[in-house]
Amino acid sequence: MVASDLLAQSVVNGLLLGGIYALAALGLSLVFGIMDIVNLAHGHMLMVGAYVAILVFTATGITPLVGMLLAMALMFGLGVLLQKVLLKHVVDEGLEQPIIVLFGLALVLQNLGRVILGGDARTADIGIPGNGFDIGIAFMSFPRTVTFVVAVLLIVATWAFLQYTKTGQAIRATAQNRTAAKYMGIDTDQIYVITLGIGTALAGAAGALLSMLFPIDPYVGWSYLLKTFAVVVLGGVGSVVGTLVGGLVLGVSENLGALYLGGGYRNVVSLLIFLGVLLVKPEGLFGSSGGGE
Repeated sequence: MVASDLLAQSVVNGLLLGGIYALAALGLSLVFGIMDIVNLAHGHMLMVGAYVAILVFTATGITPLVGMLLAMALMFGLGVLLQKVLLKHVVDEGLEQPIIVLFGLALVLQNLGRVILGGDARTADIGIPGNGFDIGIAFMSFPRTVTFVVAVLLIVATWAFLQYTKTGQAIRATAQNRTAAKYMGIDTDQIYVITLGIGTALAGAAGALLSMLFPIDPYVGWSYLLKTFAVVVLGGVGSVVGTLVGGLVLGVSENLGALYLGGGYRNVVSLLIFLGVLLVKPEGLFGSSGGGE
């Protein structure tokens, strides 16, 4: 039997981690829901964002939270460049061609990371004094709590952007019906550019936050890609609320799986959730209704 205090601690830690999973998955969900492409390089974009934060911390000693802002800016630029240079030629050519391009990009990013930065795992210190605080049922470490809060704030900011700005409403309109959006005067090509930029920026932010909790190496992209897929499938494509719920569920499930089965089964839990939801409820808990819910 597992002690109740250990169980409570595992659940709390899972919820805090789940917020970052949700942030990582939100970028993947937006790109798929609006552009109808599966970004197989999403996990490697997360890895790049993590390395940016780590390098900023290593070079300056500044908290990776500042490096996160730089990572978001750089990854937004990468997303814009990727859409304008490569994906615009294949985005309307079915699922296969974008998948091939993005799979190739994932391999390029992985190997660039290995050649430039080496294969050793790295991490960064959040730079906040003290260990954390006790809430009675569990201990809240500062790194986990701060990264969770930042992740949720970014998710809420993305939701508000989609709901209350003209660009966000244009993104949602394009997701619902691209042809109708064009007739309404929306530049859907530009919307695709912005969407991919936002999606990659969110991946970069999630990577920077994860670098404060776990070691990062050039090969973690595939693992985090699986996790974000699981969250998107669980929550439903295009639903911000569903993505947040899916991330929390995955975080708790992984921690409980590690607690009862061992740490080596953490990724197995992600895969089982992914396959199970596909079989039972493929539209996810919240389905999809044009993004930004």
